[in-house]
Amino acid sequence: METVYFSFYEVIPGTSDFEDYLEARYLVFCEELGRVDAPGMFSSRGHPIETDPYDVNSRHFIARHKASGVVAGFMRIIMPNEHGLNVEQRYVIDRPLPYASATGDKIGEISRLAVTPHFRRRHSDEGKPIQGDPESEMTLKTDGVRHHQPELVLGMYREVYQLCRQTGLDYCMAAMDNLFSRLLTRLGFPFVAVGPINPNVQPARRVYIISATEMERMLGAREATILQFMQTQLSTNEEPAPTS
Repeated sequence: METVYFSFYEVIPGTSDFEDYLEARYLVFCEELGRVDAPGMFSSRGHPIETDPYDVNSRHFIARHKASGVVAGFMRIIMPNEHGLNVEQRYVIDRPLPYASATGDKIGEISRLAVTPHFRRRHSDEGKPIQGDPESEMTLKTDGVRHHQPELVLGMYREVYQLCRQTGLDYCMAAMDNLFSRLLTRLGFPFVAVGPINPNVQPARRVYIISATEMERMLGAREATILQFMQTQLSTNEEPAPTS
């Protein structure tokens, strides 16, 4: 799937794209943020990577900046498996799930979601946007919809939605801070908190759950053009699909 500035697609273990993805994970989560201990592993090119036991039960996605080819964002979806989800080991989930049919064998986890530093909103010392600012460069400019949508976030959550519909995965959990969850809710992604804030992680986060069906309902009522964007054909290849 492509937007004006980015290509979004699934990456397959054993490919060069997958190594780019693991290298980007290391740079963000180990080196920059320090949230994950470096596993001491390296790609075939000799660069450090970040990986963990959940990767084998996950589907993995990246966003590439079309003009430069660099990785602009990435994420994985931990699929239901006998070992459970990452959030179940690190957070308290003590509230009844808001969907009566949500059972353990139907819930996945949105994990390792990040935008690489160059593509986050940044400003110069004079307060003016610089190259890579998402408000100026990363927008959906379709007539009739709100401008300045965060294109990278929408594109990656589109991959989540498509995967859910293709695999029958009706629910996903995610650990997020309150600010990001409010942003996603405003965009039409109805995440519901299912546990308390964990103050021992920085920034402090809690577990949320989202329903693909409820997302369709909310987007259909408020942002029909975004729902149409979410429902376009998924590209699942090692290389980005050509623009149609």
